[in-house]
Amino acid sequence: MSTDILLKQRTQPWQAAVCLFVCAYLALGVATDSIRAYHWFMLLAIPGALLSAERGRRFFLDWAPLFAFWLVYDRLRLVQPLLYSRVAVEHPFLIERAAFGWLAKGAVPAHAAHAWLASHHGTLATTIEWAAQIVYFSHLFVVPVVIVALWLLGWSRELYRAAFLQHIRGFTVLNFSAIVVYLLVPVAPPWWVTLNGMARPTTELVARANMAAAMHGALIEGMIRNASQWFAAVPSLHGAYPVLLLLLMPRSRSRLALAVVAVYGCGMWSATVVLNQHYVIDLVAGALLATAAWRVESLFNKRHGVK
Repeated sequence: MSTDILLKQRTQPWQAAVCLFVCAYLALGVATDSIRAYHWFMLLAIPGALLSAERGRRFFLDWAPLFAFWLVYDRLRLVQPLLYSRVAVEHPFLIERAAFGWLAKGAVPAHAAHAWLASHHGTLATTIEWAAQIVYFSHLFVVPVVIVALWLLGWSRELYRAAFLQHIRGFTVLNFSAIVVYLLVPVAPPWWVTLNGMARPTTELVARANMAAAMHGALIEGMIRNASQWFAAVPSLHGAYPVLLLLLMPRSRSRLALAVVAVYGCGMWSATVVLNQHYVIDLVAGALLATAAWRVESLFNKRHGVK
């Protein structure tokens, strides 16, 4: 078989699109001096696309909505400086204290938890700090693992294929709706108030932000320092993801499975507050958006006759 025939067989429009997109994305990162070391792993998508057959095409198409979200969210680092003048700082703090101050004797729960960890250095405090960090980080893996499992099982069983598509649609609606809210209503997290009081962010304040003084744990400090958007507190996707997972679970599942997801959600909500990352109102907003995304996905199913 000639080389021309091989190239003709291998170079499909979707493959060319993947390659061009990866190169353009990395070029943008280099041009704007916003490239990170982990971005270069995107280059693996090029041989992955060029050497894959039908399963590769299906993989890229199936996962395109989530890939698109991750990449768009990553580029929010370019937009963040444009939002500084509109970041809400005082109002979320006052609302949180009025609504949930009773949980911490009149204080903001996230600030009370931060103060408690700062004043305790024993085994209990260390255990809570590390447990909270692990749970907080788990959102990077739990949702992808669940969806990957459904995708793999969906190759042989239509039931799981349908569940995979439902999760993709639900999380796509949730993720992109959250980005819209982030851009329209940027909100400072509680750790910003710990550092700077009610001052709105400026280039200078952001540049000299001392993460260690506002939160506990080296893992969490590193994650936030490299985050794409520091002022995307509302809605909290950390709070939204467990809620959407629970809503998307078939009611026929065992009570144990439902309980596990519910307990995980409680753990995630607690971790975000303990680590001074979110107000409780941020989590409630995330839960409301997750419920709306689930409702949109349910209406789609009914309209298209999906069981």
